[in-house]
Amino acid sequence: MLRPFHILLTASLLTCAGAIAAKPASAAPDPAAMRAWHQRELRVAGITQRVLAANTASCPKQSFHYGLVVARLDDASRPEVRAALSEALALQDAPTALAVIPGSAAEQAGLREGDRITAIDGSAWPVSDNPAPGARKAFWDAFQSGQQSATMQVDTERSGQALSLRLNGKMACSASVFLINRKGVNATTFGSRVEIHAALEALLQDDAELAFIVSHEIAHVILEHTGPGKKAQVKSRTTRQRIEVEADTLGVLLMARAGYDPTVAARAIPHMAQTNGPFTRLLGLHGAYMSTAERNAFLTTRAHEVRAQLALEGGTR
Repeated sequence: MLRPFHILLTASLLTCAGAIAAKPASAAPDPAAMRAWHQRELRVAGITQRVLAANTASCPKQSFHYGLVVARLDDASRPEVRAALSEALALQDAPTALAVIPGSAAEQAGLREGDRITAIDGSAWPVSDNPAPGARKAFWDAFQSGQQSATMQVDTERSGQALSLRLNGKMACSASVFLINRKGVNATTFGSRVEIHAALEALLQDDAELAFIVSHEIAHVILEHTGPGKKAQVKSRTTRQRIEVEADTLGVLLMARAGYDPTVAARAIPHMAQTNGPFTRLLGLHGAYMSTAERNAFLTTRAHEVRAQLALEGGTR
């Protein structure tokens, strides 16, 4: 689904690059809940990695992807928050590899979750408790700029052993997909940013079903359906209907190229429709989308078309 007007930014552990901070709360943080949320983020990130990497040639905008998330404990966090993050995610005061996405450049270079990152492209993390002004910022600047380059040198420490790893960035679609803590069974796109609502991720336990939703939203990104200056077109019901059909059409191809069974796309729709309220179901309301039955038929036909296309290309799924 498109969201034309604004982006809701969320404090997501997986999207942090730097210190992780938590807002004050009366309840003590739950390490088990933190671990569970992190695993859900990794699931979304892994599916996204597969879809983006498999469809690079289809993207008008591409960028280097490394599949590495680095984070550290926030000096200003409450002691109980720091303790919970340390227990849940093995975070330290020094930068730590919080996530290494399967199949990514980081994984292929040998990085592992929990590695302590000591330097990025020669910019070392200061070991002093009272570092020189700008030393920490230089490290994070190097991490950010390194992700825009074809290679990135990462020095790490694992079980007391120093390792120096060279990461070769992979070109992939320029799109960012995030899991956000919202109850609605929904997904939204604005520009190149995709948000998958937590309720939707929890509903679709089959990775192939979730891959279709991710692929549908990435199709919006590739087709440049939304973003600054696109408000008028997404406010038009006729245009919205066309846009959603286009995203379904391309989305099935994107998921199939990533190795997911394209026939599963149709299976995700009834699951989502079951969450509609009784009033919506009674009146058959479906917004800018086709009805559930029509969309199922369309996606089923499209899956067979895609399989035939990939077979001709020598890429049978």
